[in-house]
Amino acid sequence: MFHSSYFEKSFIRRKSSGITALALLTVTIFSLAVFHPKTEFFQSLLSHMCVIFRGPVTLFCFFCIAVLLFLVCSGYGNIRLGGEKAKPEFSTFSWLSCLFMAGCGIGIVFYCQEPILHYYNNPYAGNVPGDPVSVAYSLTLFNWTINDWVQFALLGVIIAYFHYNKGKDLKMSSILPGKTPIWIRRSVDIIMALGVISGLTTSLGLGVNQIGKGFEYVFDTSISPFILMFLIAVVAAWSVTSGLKKGVKWLSNISTVMVSLLMISIVFIGVFYHDIFNFLGYIANGTGLLFANYLHYNDFMNEASDSWAAANPIFFNLWFAAWAAFVAVFVAKISKGRTIREFIIGVVAFPTIFTILWFGVFGCVGAEYRELIYKAMSNDVPTALFIFFQHITNNGYYVILSSAALLTICLFFITSSDSGSYVVATLLSKEKHISSKEKIFWATVQCLVAMALYWCGGLALVQSVSVIMGLLVMILILIGSVLFIRRLIQDSRISKNNQ
Repeated sequence: MFHSSYFEKSFIRRKSSGITALALLTVTIFSLAVFHPKTEFFQSLLSHMCVIFRGPVTLFCFFCIAVLLFLVCSGYGNIRLGGEKAKPEFSTFSWLSCLFMAGCGIGIVFYCQEPILHYYNNPYAGNVPGDPVSVAYSLTLFNWTINDWVQFALLGVIIAYFHYNKGKDLKMSSILPGKTPIWIRRSVDIIMALGVISGLTTSLGLGVNQIGKGFEYVFDTSISPFILMFLIAVVAAWSVTSGLKKGVKWLSNISTVMVSLLMISIVFIGVFYHDIFNFLGYIANGTGLLFANYLHYNDFMNEASDSWAAANPIFFNLWFAAWAAFVAVFVAKISKGRTIREFIIGVVAFPTIFTILWFGVFGCVGAEYRELIYKAMSNDVPTALFIFFQHITNNGYYVILSSAALLTICLFFITSSDSGSYVVATLLSKEKHISSKEKIFWATVQCLVAMALYWCGGLALVQSVSVIMGLLVMILILIGSVLFIRRLIQDSRISKNNQ
């Protein structure tokens, strides 16, 4: 009897963070199911939150950029994660593939024709230099590049340094001072884990929307979003047991190849079917405008742009912040042997360059059909991609392109769910070794939470949850950055004294 009681107490103590997180999720979903607020409520809430926090979010992004530039340009950039003799565990291609696919795979496919939306609706037309097409493209890049990836890089390098160079657990709570109360440490890890789950549910909501609409439009077949979530979760739960160096790595590599082939196919179709040759000019003009107008786009004192900013860059920044809770831990895990400078440049530069090319290719060809695409996106964003495919090529190749896009979206989420399950299990477990059962359990929880939130309020609710979690993660990143810089300075002084 004593042994059984002791075992139960020990189990509860070891799993207390996971039990707390699960309880919070259950209470939240149960409350939503009972009161069942209308979708319009969440849409209004989402918009108001993004307007209110526009200034703090923008300043936070500036802070991330400043800290990363300091690290890259200073001697701290030479510090190798894992020590001077540490070697990378992943090839550069696999490393970049894993971090990019984890970071924004589903999103760039879902919003691939975003430049067309900004062409018809943005507050900067006529107020900044450049033709309307290039300005619209630059605004898309503003939403998806610098301000988002700097969050991943900063949080990731903090966690990686404390894990590989200081022997701490792969958790955000590991950066807190040693005398920090245990309840604060656990609260931090629980918030991070909930941020991961909310970020994943947003991506799953986008992915399921687009997969369902794609099947309906291309194959005239209706599939329940809940069945799609279930099927994706089953595959993810199966592959999560293979580990990061097998399942996740190979799925990420395949996803990178698939999305690259999809982009190259659009280039060939544009050149040989539509005589479009100005890809480089389009990309160069839009990228130039992004950097030339970067401060203007970030002007949170400009009330005329509040509505647009709330629906676009601020929402994306907060969504990426919630997503950072997952990506940072995952990228830290696969980055042993990289220097801090290499880590930051890889996490920020490669995804930014790929995103510039991706939206440049789709935007350049899409601009030729902008009226058609805008009408399609105004009615139903997920279907616009398949309407675009249908009008730029013949029926046979249109089906092939659509099928490839649907498969790529599935691979994106399976990859994210795999690595996300690992991260959540790591954050909520006190054990060094994460069992397959724990990873499968949290993969299942992610699926059930996504289903429940989707049923309670649709995509608007899922996005609102991500925004709230994103704010909390931003606060943790600010605190973590101060502690990280202080620790680097202390370690540097100790190293000099020892010499």
